[in-house]
Amino acid sequence: MLDPPPAKKSLGQHFLVDRSYCRRILRLAAIGEGDPVLEIGPGTGLLTERLLEAGARVVAIEIDPDMVNHLTDRLAVRYPSRLTLVQADVLAVDWEALPVPIPSKVVGNLPYNIASRIIQKMMPIKHRFQSLTLMLQKELAQRLLASPGGGDYGYFSVLGQYHFRAVAGFDVPAGAFRPPPKVRSHVLRLEPTETPGEISSWRPLQRLLRAAFAQRRKTLFNNLRAAGVPAPALEGFLRECGIPARARAEEVPPAGFLCLARMLQSAV
Repeated sequence: MLDPPPAKKSLGQHFLVDRSYCRRILRLAAIGEGDPVLEIGPGTGLLTERLLEAGARVVAIEIDPDMVNHLTDRLAVRYPSRLTLVQADVLAVDWEALPVPIPSKVVGNLPYNIASRIIQKMMPIKHRFQSLTLMLQKELAQRLLASPGGGDYGYFSVLGQYHFRAVAGFDVPAGAFRPPPKVRSHVLRLEPTETPGEISSWRPLQRLLRAAFAQRRKTLFNNLRAAGVPAPALEGFLRECGIPARARAEEVPPAGFLCLARMLQSAV
């Protein structure tokens, strides 16, 4: 087997080296014969190879040109009709130009330092995906899975749950990677949901959430008042949405924020 290039710290590379976790990722993603798969960050290709062995048709996005050359020599020559390598930054990729059927299944070991940005990039185009099975820093996974009232629940929890149903998967220890990361990892699955029709765009919701969680120790009323929502109108909105006047943002379920977004939108 060809030796892969060394991991690059500048790219946040931590390569999965334990094949048993590759098999678990395939099970969680429900990969089957002929499935179209978009892989983000294939790295050394350990998971890519398992996907191809399962019969998937894989389009893999990799930013590192040295790793693309390695994957070309190691896998593309063996699977010329079922593996397409795209050298690109996933944060800047032209999704329309990717040669992947719609909808496809996404799998990936996301660079932990940009994982939340990648997920947010995929929110507006979620119709392109059947599911997203992602390796994340466990802290980020907990935020996507969090319920109201907990310390992990916040802006990203509500925004993520507006777009996806999050399904917990399994933890992956640092020893399963080379080099081992300094953080815990978790694999979860995100299933795109139908966007509620009460609001015309998710952007107003995003702005609302930024204001609502601006200062976690303040009440939702005070945070939104500081963002410019008039007090009399805000009192009525909270009452209409069934949100206690003294509630903090972390205590409000996603449905409450959707109601507020609708109210604010109608008031414009």
